[in-house]
Amino acid sequence: MADMTYNSPYPEYQRDLAMASLFKFIESAIFILLILMFSGAIIGMTIVNPEDMNTETPMARLMWYPPYLIILGLAVRYIVPLFRITIFVPLLVVCVAICGISILWSIDPGITLRRAVALAISTLFGLLIAARYNWNEMVQRFAFVFAILAILTVFVALFMPAKGVMHEIHPGAWRGPWVEKNYLGANMTRGLVVMMCAFAMRPSRGWIWVPMGLLCFALVLMSTSKTALLASLMSIGLFLVIRVFRRFPFLRIPVMYFFVAGISGFLFCMFVIPEAMLELIGKDPTLTGRTDIWDLLIMSIKEKPLLGYGYGVYWQDPLGPSYWVRTALEWGVPSAHNGWIETWLSVGAVVVGLFALHFVITLLLALDRIKNGGVETYWVVLSTLVFLGVSMSESMILAQNDLGWVIFVATSAKLFARDKPFWRDKSGKNLLDRRGTTRPG
Repeated sequence: MADMTYNSPYPEYQRDLAMASLFKFIESAIFILLILMFSGAIIGMTIVNPEDMNTETPMARLMWYPPYLIILGLAVRYIVPLFRITIFVPLLVVCVAICGISILWSIDPGITLRRAVALAISTLFGLLIAARYNWNEMVQRFAFVFAILAILTVFVALFMPAKGVMHEIHPGAWRGPWVEKNYLGANMTRGLVVMMCAFAMRPSRGWIWVPMGLLCFALVLMSTSKTALLASLMSIGLFLVIRVFRRFPFLRIPVMYFFVAGISGFLFCMFVIPEAMLELIGKDPTLTGRTDIWDLLIMSIKEKPLLGYGYGVYWQDPLGPSYWVRTALEWGVPSAHNGWIETWLSVGAVVVGLFALHFVITLLLALDRIKNGGVETYWVVLSTLVFLGVSMSESMILAQNDLGWVIFVATSAKLFARDKPFWRDKSGKNLLDRRGTTRPG
């Protein structure tokens, strides 16, 4: 009888354990699906018109409502850790808030309000990821998502070429489920960085992350995006530099010397012989027409330099302020192709300055991890620099429903919160000594 009494709680314990494991699996699947949604691939595959991929149907907007509700529900569930990590990024919160307040001076308050809400929830999702997962868990989930995106891109390009391959402009360049080739190049550059960092954090999973990294790099080549290719090659080089710097302390000085000398030489050549340097990577002096766009947009910025035209509305009205840019260039320019200029157009110099300060601090915190961090160092340095590089050619700063923005918010928030370093032993487990400080693995 005593034995029965002792053993009776055991089935209930096993059942509770199984239910907890099931709930954790479902929650993880939900996060992965949400990350996939923010990549734009799901909408690109199901809603966007293959004949006109720059125009979304009204259903595309409706598809975001369920993810928004799920994110709000998860935010309520993790309200305490979410609040704790949010208070560390006041500059980011202020930037997002000003985007919402811009309805007061927006040239189209209704659109500004709708897109500002989308931006707030996108930012909330990034903060939620930062609050919910440690460095390794976050990077592994990002890697899983980009592996899916890479495989999906191959499928779309090979079996749905009308959607996955460009024909009229840049014929033959792959774009996968995205609007055009540069989006594929930017996403696969992120994918390459994620795969390298996931492998560094969990070498035991190299059997999947190494092939997926090679696939991401191959897709960068298939996109024919020179900017993405340059960013990918620089990411690989910087990954190796960080690895040597961390693993071989006696090589730190010569590595830093050659790295600084290389960067200085590159910048010197760009100033002295810019045309020759751009020709090496297949770019013309206008950066495929980008500088022409930027010159005209600077004139628009001068009209409303401090507060901008309102969040997300500059390009909306064909007869609005963007009319003169499109008329002068004789094509339907969809965006500024530069995150900083796009932000200036939307919410002015005030937000550009605040976000620039936030980014500089993020970068300094990331670089500090080279000396004081764990294996998450690869991720924080590479992802932050890739964000900076891509933002120079794509409008992704304070961008609603954008995975690049979500990733930056999550990484930046964890850096500002001084999230503890992630070390691994041979099994990939976190190592803590008795004093509560991390030690190398």
